[in-house]
Amino acid sequence: MGDEDDDAAWFSSSNSTPSYRFRWDVFLSFRGEDTRHNFTERLYNELVLRGVRTFRDDEGLERGEEIAPSLVDAIKDSAASIAVISENYANSKWCLEELAVILECKRLMLPVFYEVDPSDVRRQKGPFEKDFGNHDTDVAADKVSRWRDAMSRAGRISGWDSRTWNELDLIHSLVKKIMAKLNDTPLGVAKYPVGLSSRLDILLRKLDVKGNGVQIIGFHGMGGIGKTTLAKALFNKLVSHFKTRSFISNVRQISQDSGLTYLQSKFLGDVNSTVPPTIHDIARGIIYIKEAVHDKPVLLVLDDIDDANQLNALAGGRDWFYEGSRIIITTRTKEVLPQNIVDEVYEVNGLIYPEALQLFSYHAFGREKPNMDFMKLSEQIVNLTGGLPLALEVIGSSMFYKRRKTEWIDELEKLKQIRPNHLQDVLEISFKGLDDQEKRVFLDLACFFVNSNLIREDAIDIFKGCGFNAEVAITDLTARSLVKIIEGNVLWMHDQIRDMGRQIVQRESYADAGRRSRLWSQGEIMMVLKNRKGTRSIEGITLDLGKKQELSSEKADKVNARKFPGLESAVIFLKKQYKKRFGHTAKEDGDLLNTESFKGMVNLRLLQINHAKLEGNFEILPAELKWLQWKGCPLESLPSALFSRDVAILDISQSSIVQLWGHSFVGHWQRNKMTKKLFVVNASNCYHLKEIPDLSGFCLEKLILEHCKGLVKIHHSLGDMGTLTYLNLKECENLLELPSDISGLRNLEKLILSGCIHLRELPEDLSGLRSLKELLLDRTPIMKLPDTIFRLKNLEVFNLADCYCLDLLPHSIGNLNSLRELILSGTALQKLPDSIGNLSNLELLNLRMCKSLTSISNSIGNLTSLVELCLGGSSIKELPASIGSISHLKFLMLDHCRSLSKLPDSIGRLSSLVSLHLEGTQLKEIPDQVGALNNLEQLKLGSIELLDSIPGSIGGMLCLRDVELDNLSIAELPESIGLLERLDTLKLNNCKNLRKLPASIGNLASLRYLYMDKNAVTELPDEIGRLSCLKVLRMAKQPDSGAPNNNGRESNQTDLVAEHQIEPVVLPKSFSGLSSLEELDARSWRISGKLSDDLEKLSSLQTLNLGDNDFRLLPSSLRGLSVLKKLLLPKCKELKLLPPLPSSLVELNVANCYALEYLADISSLGNLEELQLTNCKKITDIPGLECLKSLRRLYTGGCNSCLPAIKKRLSKVS
Repeated sequence: MGDEDDDAAWFSSSNSTPSYRFRWDVFLSFRGEDTRHNFTERLYNELVLRGVRTFRDDEGLERGEEIAPSLVDAIKDSAASIAVISENYANSKWCLEELAVILECKRLMLPVFYEVDPSDVRRQKGPFEKDFGNHDTDVAADKVSRWRDAMSRAGRISGWDSRTWNELDLIHSLVKKIMAKLNDTPLGVAKYPVGLSSRLDILLRKLDVKGNGVQIIGFHGMGGIGKTTLAKALFNKLVSHFKTRSFISNVRQISQDSGLTYLQSKFLGDVNSTVPPTIHDIARGIIYIKEAVHDKPVLLVLDDIDDANQLNALAGGRDWFYEGSRIIITTRTKEVLPQNIVDEVYEVNGLIYPEALQLFSYHAFGREKPNMDFMKLSEQIVNLTGGLPLALEVIGSSMFYKRRKTEWIDELEKLKQIRPNHLQDVLEISFKGLDDQEKRVFLDLACFFVNSNLIREDAIDIFKGCGFNAEVAITDLTARSLVKIIEGNVLWMHDQIRDMGRQIVQRESYADAGRRSRLWSQGEIMMVLKNRKGTRSIEGITLDLGKKQELSSEKADKVNARKFPGLESAVIFLKKQYKKRFGHTAKEDGDLLNTESFKGMVNLRLLQINHAKLEGNFEILPAELKWLQWKGCPLESLPSALFSRDVAILDISQSSIVQLWGHSFVGHWQRNKMTKKLFVVNASNCYHLKEIPDLSGFCLEKLILEHCKGLVKIHHSLGDMGTLTYLNLKECENLLELPSDISGLRNLEKLILSGCIHLRELPEDLSGLRSLKELLLDRTPIMKLPDTIFRLKNLEVFNLADCYCLDLLPHSIGNLNSLRELILSGTALQKLPDSIGNLSNLELLNLRMCKSLTSISNSIGNLTSLVELCLGGSSIKELPASIGSISHLKFLMLDHCRSLSKLPDSIGRLSSLVSLHLEGTQLKEIPDQVGALNNLEQLKLGSIELLDSIPGSIGGMLCLRDVELDNLSIAELPESIGLLERLDTLKLNNCKNLRKLPASIGNLASLRYLYMDKNAVTELPDEIGRLSCLKVLRMAKQPDSGAPNNNGRESNQTDLVAEHQIEPVVLPKSFSGLSSLEELDARSWRISGKLSDDLEKLSSLQTLNLGDNDFRLLPSSLRGLSVLKKLLLPKCKELKLLPPLPSSLVELNVANCYALEYLADISSLGNLEELQLTNCKKITDIPGLECLKSLRRLYTGGCNSCLPAIKKRLSKVS
């Protein structure tokens, strides 16, 4: 799944598409503890690299049933969603509510079934069963029903099953699909787009998208005035005219944080169809950009530029760009818009009074106009904001919860004290309304985390470690519009609000950075540390010495020595090289820090020193330290004194450590109670870490060791850590064993051992893991499960996928009463024990690709909660009759069961079934009882070699939306198929005996996609014209049997399709009534003479493929197809001339039209990008060729007669 171009996940609704471009391309929903640090992180990074605006959701602590309004807004403001459904997904009420909202929005939804069986998702079985069981007891029944329905619908969508994909290929496939589907997705402009229309009208006239030449316009205005909003709205208006486009946000900030080469890569990722090259220096990036944009019109927005170097690196000259390109630049500083590049400069001013009042009212009252009681106060406040949209939003949001006039009067008086046009003073009023804890959280976020992709869950951990109630604080900051949750539950702040917070800190001491509470500037931090100027005022420092630099000093010296080969630059370069090789010491390294520098910072809570070298006495580090992030730590072990601090969260991921601490540490921590403060340790991707030492005395709740590929041993003390709830050892490839006794892990809820490829056995006694809910053993060489594993009464998810050595499940598996998901795909199991029927809460049973499994126990009928049963690719020969008793079964996957030859009649009792996959089986007939499946939505019967008829009872499946009958031997469809009024997609490809369609096909009022390639139907019923929703009709026939095949030999006529294609395809008169038809594939219809004039009536047609036909003339009315983009006429060997064609054409293909002599003037085809004339040997000229400004590809191989005329015409083009 995932490669097919099917729209099973595309829910179209005219009511669901807003009039403005969505803010997000993709809302990414996933269970943080399952995938945030692995698959989802990599997927997110790839999406961002390709310019996909991704809201990365990752739930934090359980917060009840209702998700935050900001998340609902993000979902509704996303053009598409990706749900990474993993085994713990349904454990989160937030995830389930997200999924329900996603599906209710009826937009593109792409599911990734991450290490779970899609059938389990559909049926809420396997790992999902227990979660829903718990929800049934503590959540309202209607809400649980809504969640179940959402899971069922998600499971029915053709998505990506991670177990059958290489992860990198899966990500690339998914990103490709997203980019194809979201090619025209609008940017989210604003929740309340007040005042945009009049400004857009002015700008559209200035840019004139249909005009020639390159046009560049610059917006300038103060921060918060709405430049970005206006640029997004303008981008949306223009985007449909450009195949190549890029919107680069936050240029100023990103260039500071990640460098201009990162932005160049982002630009290239947007405009290239291939993965952009890695850029190491700006000059090389400029070369790549010029190559990418010189031959096609580009729409480019560069948002928030503040330096000429940024413009030079991304759009340094109008001669870079092809004719018709449009570039939009926003800046606070007019001076960075050079006159020799920018054509128009537009000053963005504040909203006029009526607009300002309306925007304020939306935020303060949730309505277009203020309440009459507050009208005068509202008017006075609006007058004081100067029409600044950001001020109106923040002040308005802060007033939303104030319902007493006295509160409004107080706020009004504060505003009156502010100097005109001082936006940050206005914003600070909202800050002053926070309580002390919320102020500290806000300032921490503004100074440290708003540009670091901090997700909500991690923020809650950090502030919990500081003793704050972060949940309440972040919720309030969000309600006041001071913080927003974006890009996958990442905390985000407008740069003006961030700057307001930072200015508050800077005011603490303008002259002495060491007397401020928070330090974030690398220069100031290094000054304070080197000069030991730190004081008790400092609460937090964030320093990342691993951030990408544009050009190292060494590279700069090389460049200078090459460009300016004078004696001085050469001597400097040689001196540094000599010193580096012969005289360099660690102490001379500018990145080397000493613990003495932190001595005076007694109140330091938050410290990030990523990729720094720190030496000295670690006892000196402040005892108040709560969060320490030291990614890329160069030490081989952590100093024991580090654990005498109050550190609650320790992140040493991507480090060089070999052991967490030295052997001398043991006696030290036993005398120190501070080890009990530490509750999160992240040592993921520490490839040199070989063992986990004695953990006695620690009170860890989360231990993350994922991808510690060198880890061999874990100290036995881990087994006694009763506080641990989460242990992630995924892909610790050299881990040989767990401690022999882990019974002390009484609070452990999730144990991840996936991909531990040398872990052959588990400890014998697992009964002490009484809280364990999820046990992931997939992709391990486990041969036998200890008996005690079946005493885990709370186990809900048990994943044994691809445990290729496991060939037996003991009878005691039936004791796992809470089990919801049992994933056994890819194992060596030969049978299931009868006790499987005791799993009364099981919702998912996945046995896909169990090649040795030949039968299923009759007790499976007792699984009354089972929602999804996946047996695809197994060797089962039959289903037990008891399967009809599984009343909640929604998804039954039997595809490619090559030994399955019969279905039991009891299958008709599966009244809840919504998806039935039988493709690739050996069935000879489908029992009539399937007609009783009145909730079935998807029926796949493709490639069943022995099936030659479809039962008439199919008409009883009134909910069917998707029917696949490809590659069958059927000769006809039952008349009852016309009863399927909800049918959306019907596939009949390669049904070589199918000669006609029933008249009742015209009753399929909802049919949008009809695929009939290579079957024997040559005459469509007159009723076909009633298919008012039909968008795609693909009905290509087998090419003429007498035509040469690829090897130049004559084809034989044994093909049944060829035998029945002597007659041309006949279209009824009603065919021209298909007003919604967008794509028609009529290849090899044997149309001769002149094509019908009725084609003009297909007014929505965008793609017309008439290749391999025998007509001589095209009707002149073809020009009336005003939205036609592709006209494909290859191998029309009798075609002699082309009449005038519609100006909307983007692609014209007349390759191998050997008789073609004349083309009408094509100068009006201003949008044409590709012209294919290969082997049109009789053409002598192409009138109007020189006028095709959009033409990118011209193929004239074998057209020797017209080459002189082509050269002459092209010589006229400057």
